[in-house]
Amino acid sequence: MNLRFNDYLLENVYLRTTDAQRAEIMALWQQQGAVPDPAERARRSHEVVFMVRNAAGELSGLCTVGLTRMQDGRVYYAYRMFLRPQDRMPYLMWAVTDGTRDFLRDFTHPDTPTAGLYIITENPKLMRPGMTRSFQRHGYAYRGKTIHGLDLWVAEFSGKAVKTA
Repeated sequence: MNLRFNDYLLENVYLRTTDAQRAEIMALWQQQGAVPDPAERARRSHEVVFMVRNAAGELSGLCTVGLTRMQDGRVYYAYRMFLRPQDRMPYLMWAVTDGTRDFLRDFTHPDTPTAGLYIITENPKLMRPGMTRSFQRHGYAYRGKTIHGLDLWVAEFSGKAVKTA
């Protein structure tokens, strides 16, 4: 399921990235200094949900999810996103974030049931009062601060996943 936002294509590649796509993803992270460690780039290139392409077809950004077991035993998707500075336009972040949430809510992961998606706001700008209201308007619930003082937001996939040991 691909999505569109203005002149951007959000290309869904979850769990089926090709070698060529992974090379393109790793090159973007390296060129932008977003993921400095080559091994981490390689590992995370397999976790991409949407590749974001501009009108010229260039890779402008992407989002990834990893599986994480929370303290209550349920498994959540841990969400991350990167957009090139020149492509950080109003509402593109929400198109990618909400598109990912909506896709994953209806997706059955082949390895484990999932309870939802969580976002840790690594960018301090995302912890401003206006952004807090935006997270709430988009259906994310505030769950407090991490041990590093970053905000934690969760979108529950109601009734989809049960607690597993």
